[in-house]
Amino acid sequence: MAQSPDEQLVVVSQVLVADINIGYEEIVNIQVLAFNGTPVKNLKHLATMVEQCDEEFLKFDLDYDQAATQNILTTHCIPSAMSEDLKT
Repeated sequence: MAQSPDEQLVVVSQVLVADINIGYEEIVNIQVLAFNGTPVKNLKHLATMVEQCDEEFLKFDLDYDQAATQNILTTHCIPSAMSEDLKT
């Protein structure tokens, strides 16, 4: 439910193939929840935040199914998504 009249869902419909996007090509139709920790209100809000960002990296928080992580780990025989020192 919208919290304000200007609130809209923002969805990544496709990630275009490029060297910088390796590993993200299969993300399709996923909602963008936040950008650099700030909740996204609508597409214009997201575009403004991206344009005004002076951080080295852009972080998009997505409503992404974490179950895919376990499938990838299993497929590649990786026992854990992170080392023990990062778990605590």
